[in-house]
Amino acid sequence: MAASNTETATRAIWQRYRARIEELFAEMWAEPEMPAMEYASMARLAEFLERNGFAVERGAGGVPTAFKARSGNGKGPRIGILAEYDALPSLDNEAVPYRKGSGRKPGHGCGHNHIGPANTGAGIAAAAALAELGLDGEIIVVGCPAEEIGWGKLALQDAGVFDELDVILTSHGDYQNGSLARPCHGVASGEFRFTGDSAHGGMGTTRNALAAAEAAIAAFEAKRSEADPDLQFKHIFRVAGVAPGVMPEEVRVWCSVRHLDFDRLTAGYDLMHETFEEIAEVENVGFSAHLINMCRGYLGNDTIGHVLAEALEVIGPPAWSEDDIAFMTELSANSAPGTEFDLHRELDYFDTGVDYYGQDDGDVSWAIPLGRVNWAYPKNVPIHHWAWTALSGHSASTPGPMMASEALALGAVALAQQPELIDGAKAELARRTEGQTIAPPRYGARAILTTDPAAFWDASWTA
Repeated sequence: MAASNTETATRAIWQRYRARIEELFAEMWAEPEMPAMEYASMARLAEFLERNGFAVERGAGGVPTAFKARSGNGKGPRIGILAEYDALPSLDNEAVPYRKGSGRKPGHGCGHNHIGPANTGAGIAAAAALAELGLDGEIIVVGCPAEEIGWGKLALQDAGVFDELDVILTSHGDYQNGSLARPCHGVASGEFRFTGDSAHGGMGTTRNALAAAEAAIAAFEAKRSEADPDLQFKHIFRVAGVAPGVMPEEVRVWCSVRHLDFDRLTAGYDLMHETFEEIAEVENVGFSAHLINMCRGYLGNDTIGHVLAEALEVIGPPAWSEDDIAFMTELSANSAPGTEFDLHRELDYFDTGVDYYGQDDGDVSWAIPLGRVNWAYPKNVPIHHWAWTALSGHSASTPGPMMASEALALGAVALAQQPELIDGAKAELARRTEGQTIAPPRYGARAILTTDPAAFWDASWTA
């Protein structure tokens, strides 16, 4: 697709920031931070914005590692761009095509070291383009922590951080290159605490917290498979004793459920809670439940989706080098042995089907039109895996998020130049949600995640 004069000018402006975006990819990969503890990552992005003329509010919405940055003439549409920057526990790895990490430290196994700089750079470039081209509009970049626990954007939305935005743009790594306007799963999670008596493993106890937790999980699995087999259920034991000879006094289980339909997701979470409480009573142990998040799936918007698709057609797909392909091929062979290397190298528009993941921008997409650009990693590289961390730290990973960054900049300028597109996106959102009651975000753990997130991560946050 031939570029317009505005697109050509915007692309030239975006190039000014390319080097710093790429530097930030590496800096943030080298210092991964857990959700709600992204102090250095937030500071890097806030400084990048401030150096380029943005007014930055740190601690937006009362969340210490969030920010809200704005630039523009105060006229015209307010275009939001989301930045994410948290890492995942236990996914550290060196930027090599094989496993070389401890498995005990955080790592960017979801590529948020790309999302934060790419989206922030897009916002800076778009704001510069609006100023230099004499276009009305305001670019507002929102730094969103704790996406990996599905929490940050719920807390920011609840605090009204997004309320003034007319439209929102974002990006993410995935297995395809293109603009997305199709749904993903909703996700709900919580931590459940069972308390009993400690005892010698040989003698046992009548108030066995571990036995109660295991029975509760088995009971819910049985109910779920009968009531709603499409409801996905995952769990981990956060606290479950330290030696088999000592029955633990306390057991903590972190559980999540997923479903495309939000009502069925809510019902599934509530059934899990009720089942766990019932089993705790039967087993005569203490019980408490602590909701963390309940996120809707993404609501697509074709109006915004097509704006971003047109931007991508101007830019073209990621331009991987032969060395990039060689690295990804070797990494794929080590992370998925016996599979054929599979990398999406074209551009497509994705408006059918369902994405397997959940994201915490789902709720806000039901309130404000949201568009998303994705870029591809090889399908042989599992997401939330050491191999994704390895690739996220290697130069082979940069062409995708660079494509996305440039596309978001072009898309933001196009929306400012043609505000009737935003009117169309809002009308589409109204049609898609007609007749539905959209309740405010349902989430928990706000006090601990905004005051002492380390206590959340060491599983001492509830009593």
